Amino acid sequence: MNKNSIISGRRNFIKTVSGGIIGGLTLLNLPAYSKAKYIISNDKIISPDDENFWGLVKSQFPITKHMIWMNNGTMGPSPYAVQEAMFIKETDANSTGDYGGYDSVRAKLAKMINCETDEISLTQNVTNGINIIAQGIKLKKGDEVILTTHEHIGNAVPWMARAKKDGIILKFAEIGKDANDMLNKINDVITKKTKVIAVPHQTCTQGQVLPAKEITKLGHDKGLWVMLDAAHPVGQFPVDVKDIDCDFYVSCGHKWMMGPKGTGFLFMKKSMYEIVDPLFVGAGSVTDWDYKRGIHEYVNTGHRYDYTTRSAALSVGLEAAADFLLSIGMNNVGQRSRALATHLMNNIKDLQNIEMLTPFEDKSRAALVGFRFKNIEYTKLQNWLMEHYKIRVRGVPESGLNSLRISTHIYNDFDDVNKLIEALKKASTL
Repeated sequence: MNKNSIISGRRNFIKTVSGGIIGGLTLLNLPAYSKAKYIISNDKIISPDDENFWGLVKSQFPITKHMIWMNNGTMGPSPYAVQEAMFIKETDANSTGDYGGYDSVRAKLAKMINCETDEISLTQNVTNGINIIAQGIKLKKGDEVILTTHEHIGNAVPWMARAKKDGIILKFAEIGKDANDMLNKINDVITKKTKVIAVPHQTCTQGQVLPAKEITKLGHDKGLWVMLDAAHPVGQFPVDVKDIDCDFYVSCGHKWMMGPKGTGFLFMKKSMYEIVDPLFVGAGSVTDWDYKRGIHEYVNTGHRYDYTTRSAALSVGLEAAADFLLSIGMNNVGQRSRALATHLMNNIKDLQNIEMLTPFEDKSRAALVGFRFKNIEYTKLQNWLMEHYKIRVRGVPESGLNSLRISTHIYNDFDDVNKLIEALKKASTL
């Protein structure tokens, strides 16, 4: 199909529907037969119960009808718009030799978390971004870094590697029962030697949302640097790093943003550029260089931490994912995903043999739900749900929880959640 016919098809593709507009993603020239659409809320508040609207959203995902996907916390399936963005860009690169175009995504990522475009560094995943900080931040032997007892391996191991190499000391705050308790537990392990607080904004274990703004203020009041492992919040609920005021915020594209696998990003305040050495550099990291003087200086943007040729297809796909979510509205996305999770929690909290792990406090939860049963081993329950109900969830061996974690996102609906509730009611009596 030639370029003109593709553009013509895209122009004929847009149509008005109840609750919003469906259209070809604006950054793409989509053929008329394309399945890729995006839903525009026109900045209106969409009810979490509006099944007409959310049904349109669900139709944009290629998830097999023979399975219910509730493991978004591990990997979010991409909507058609993301897949086609990647395919078109890769096809264009291979047919024209033009491999550029991987920087435009920075502006969309900045919009997702409310920061400046040049404060964004592109990474491959969260762990990549955390390593930039953990290995590059200016620390010396005996300096302390605070983590929690509910870390993902991607935040724990980079700091452990730094401790092994340079003799920094790691302190671990227990997870609190609510936001205030969490804040107190972090405060309790701070000493005069503490330099960094590096904790999750939302735990990967039972989905507890930590009081990020309050933790940041606590750290800053004591002269500490604060990093948030944000693998889960971005794409799940609205994020505002200016309001949080953290020094570093690290996220990825393959979970709640439902973007390409192997994409991520790092927000870093510009005031931290001289505190975090760029250990890996290349084209784009420096203003200039020559054989006599070497590096003139590093660029004064997040580009100093990412460099050289990247996959334009992945970047355009991540941009499409951001566009898809922003067109729906992150407040709407957050309310829908949370409503599904709340429905689940309210209907299983009183089951016999169940122990709920996710706090019920409003500010400490979102769309990740953690629990375990006393009568059935967690891996057996995980496999039983898949075998008998075709519901895919995640087992959580981390931190010795031996539990299950449920993720509800915008491609799920209340029917999906009700099927899980039905299954769990049966499992509780096995």
